[in-house]
Amino acid sequence: MNTTTDSGAGDLYEMMTYLLVIIISAVIMIYWLRRKGRSKRGKKD
Repeated sequence: MNTTTDSGAGDLYEMMTYLLVIIISAVIMIYWLRRKGRSKRGKKD
């Protein structure tokens, strides 16, 4: 990814935003699945 400083900052910001969205959705997904799993079968931990 060799870009000039001018569009480099924009690309970095965009990548950070995408990463943030992916991480947040992954955390929500895991939390939701664990909640669902816990209610279905008593103790999974």
